[in-house]
Amino acid sequence: GVGKSAIAQTCAEELKKLGRLGAAFFFAVNVREDAEQFFPTIAYQLSTKFLDYRYILDQRIRHDRTILKKSMAIQFETLIAEPFQELEKTRRGIGRRMVILVDGLDECKRPDDQSRIIDIIATAARDSATPFRWAFFSRPEPHIEASFTSDDVTQVTCMVLLPVSDDANPDIELYLRSGFKNILRRRNIPVTSQWPSDDNIQTLVNASKGLFVYAATVLRDVDQAGSPSEALRAACVATLNPTDSSVFAGLDAFYMLIMQRIPPEDLSTVLLLCRILCSSASYPGSGYTSSVMHFSNLLELSEIDFRATCNRLSAVLHVHDHSNSFDPPPRFGDTDCPFWHAAPSFIEELRVYVSVRLGGSIHFYHKSFYDFLIDPTRSGPFCVWSSPMHNAYFKHCLGVMLKYEESYDFQGSDLILAHGVADSAPSLSRPYTNELVNSMLKACVYDWAFDICFQWGDLPEIEHQLLQRFGRADFRKARQNQVMVFAGNDGFLGYVRWDCGAHSKVIRGTQLFRVPRDEFQKNFDVTEFKAVIKRWKEGGIIQPYHPNIGSRFKSFVAKKSQDTLISRLYRMGHGPKSIFWYWEINLKEEYYQDFMTADLADVERIYQEEWFDSWPTKPW
Repeated sequence: GVGKSAIAQTCAEELKKLGRLGAAFFFAVNVREDAEQFFPTIAYQLSTKFLDYRYILDQRIRHDRTILKKSMAIQFETLIAEPFQELEKTRRGIGRRMVILVDGLDECKRPDDQSRIIDIIATAARDSATPFRWAFFSRPEPHIEASFTSDDVTQVTCMVLLPVSDDANPDIELYLRSGFKNILRRRNIPVTSQWPSDDNIQTLVNASKGLFVYAATVLRDVDQAGSPSEALRAACVATLNPTDSSVFAGLDAFYMLIMQRIPPEDLSTVLLLCRILCSSASYPGSGYTSSVMHFSNLLELSEIDFRATCNRLSAVLHVHDHSNSFDPPPRFGDTDCPFWHAAPSFIEELRVYVSVRLGGSIHFYHKSFYDFLIDPTRSGPFCVWSSPMHNAYFKHCLGVMLKYEESYDFQGSDLILAHGVADSAPSLSRPYTNELVNSMLKACVYDWAFDICFQWGDLPEIEHQLLQRFGRADFRKARQNQVMVFAGNDGFLGYVRWDCGAHSKVIRGTQLFRVPRDEFQKNFDVTEFKAVIKRWKEGGIIQPYHPNIGSRFKSFVAKKSQDTLISRLYRMGHGPKSIFWYWEINLKEEYYQDFMTADLADVERIYQEEWFDSWPTKPW
């Protein structure tokens, strides 16, 4: 909230104008990115600016593709330091100091990796190994501060602290006064007006407690209000008697005011929207953006109703309009056909567009509102990470899933629109203009709803009757829909499974999952997993499955069970609506993996042929 990411962004923009920006890496908040992506990404950005360097980099990677999986120190030397040293020796250096910006280092997944990055770059700076200056923007976590203040590193660094303190008050006052002048200008009111008063400004400055995000949120709220004067008065009153003395007291009081102003009849829908946004980490720096039309249809709201819901949160929620048009490549042709008739490469392009851009994107203005919403001590009755909201979210997504499954049917093993359903538009609360996009939009929403029910159905707070309803769903349709949606993605997909980062891969309609060792060691709870299995069996979601005598898969499971692992095979769902779910936990090698499939016939071959040792070793 002190503005470090805004400063990083401004620095990047100004350096780019000056031609001095080498690269910029923004660690995504809440994604917890792996450090092994850091130096390769920097190298790629540099290669787009320096052609001679690009040639050397390309040759090195072609010669040894395992570089991208090696230690960070080797990556730095091989991908960055040595190529630029080679250019210097042949008088093809870049000629001047360039700057590389790194924002959110504290969001890198492992603290040891954060410190290692600092050490590698500090060593290079001491040895003048590269022609770059590096700038880090980060919260002062103890291990990061310790790295920067070590004797070896302080020789080559300059550190500027942005403390959350009253020292920022003069700057916040200037920011507020400038913002209010802009509000007056937009309304054609002379800036000589005595509004707001000096007392108003001082009240807001005091309430900010050094957080620029507070001032920015108040200005947005006042600017978008029908009565700016009343909005300003309410903001000042809300901050006069904060409930606690924490640095977030003023900010939380204002966030509470925003939520308290929502009419009771709209509150449940607004909270559901907030929960969806929090579940998808929709805020700047998270690495995620979400499509407006995707969320409109997930909430089952028309365009007008969705916009009205968003307007209740206009001070904290940004809806960015993109062009609604989607022009398919000429190779596809007919937009009146559903997406599953398209080439796989186009399906992936369409899926990304529909999920991320269709109708615009939506996210919170700042992560602080996300933090407020998920912390019951701060948001109280408006907390979206509570037992009532877990059930409300699950119930809503289950309703969407059950509604959508009725409009599909099978033709052999293919999922098609049910008899009598002409197109996808009637299922959508906010359809697009053609069947190509509508069919993908509907499939993406259906997949999201199923994934939420599966992912959040492991919570002990979910009511038993909701689990029973989920158990009666058509898992076969949901599974096949997921296969179709991701038909264009032939690589690994990232999933959260059992509170762990997992990797997924679809092979001939069978979906494989694996939680790698690092994530298994840190986050996989075997006891809780067994408790989930018990709840799902009691809820009728799964039933143990024992293949008929002579079944190849029966012997396969028996063989696996004799090893050092725990494994089980279940039917998920009932009768023709069910799929098979097999899981195994290897306590010796420390991993979890499973598969979901509608047909066991080909699974043994897939499972035995798949080389799991080649899967990513780092958690998603």
